[in-house]
Amino acid sequence: MAQERYDDGRIERERDFHNERYQNEVRGGVWKFYRAIDDCMDDHRQAVKEASRGRDVLEYGCGRGTKSLELAPICKSIVGIDISDVAAGNANEEAARRGLGNAHFMAMNAEEMNFPDGSFDIVFGSAIIHHLDISRAYAEIARVLRPGGQAIFVEPLGHNLAINSFRNRTPALRTPDEHPLLRPDIELARQYFRDIDLKFYGLTNLASAFVHDTPLFRPALAALGAVDQILFTIPPLRWQAWYVLIRLSR
Repeated sequence: MAQERYDDGRIERERDFHNERYQNEVRGGVWKFYRAIDDCMDDHRQAVKEASRGRDVLEYGCGRGTKSLELAPICKSIVGIDISDVAAGNANEEAARRGLGNAHFMAMNAEEMNFPDGSFDIVFGSAIIHHLDISRAYAEIARVLRPGGQAIFVEPLGHNLAINSFRNRTPALRTPDEHPLLRPDIELARQYFRDIDLKFYGLTNLASAFVHDTPLFRPALAALGAVDQILFTIPPLRWQAWYVLIRLSR
């Protein structure tokens, strides 16, 4: 990794934040709001699982490797990278404990990966691109994908004023360098990928967070999620979503 060429401290700040996070989680008090996008995460998980069977897969920003470890039994091979050496080390220990010889994890700069061109059929990640220099990230993801390969990500969006107000009041929950994606950030992907498919989540169904620990949660999430998908047929409302599922085809 040629991390030395970065002189603004961004990479080091990200590494330090995530090393601390994987030792002492800082978001415990707000996880109920992430439950409100369970439908988004479920769709992402299913899409990645369907695409990964029998393939060489890269998890881009693997954290503790939980998703990769679940996928390993159906993949040809799976590699996870993360800026946090603590997270990668924990993931390797768990892979060894489970006897998963086709799963490997390493600390690596996602903007300058050490893999040869065309190493993977599938690249996937969750809430990682918005931590990065977006053009470098797209270029690297496209580079390591084989022709016909897919990248599948879920990422937060940055257009909703109410959500942005919450972000501004809770700076300790995120790094100073991350930036929820804006529409031009997503459109930039067209310079690197043949096709882009988007599905939006998280508008009225954020209200389900307030009943997350009651029997009403699942029915509320399903009902409000259905309302959201109707609302997202109106183009301007799509960009008021909290999260987007992004599929990029090489």
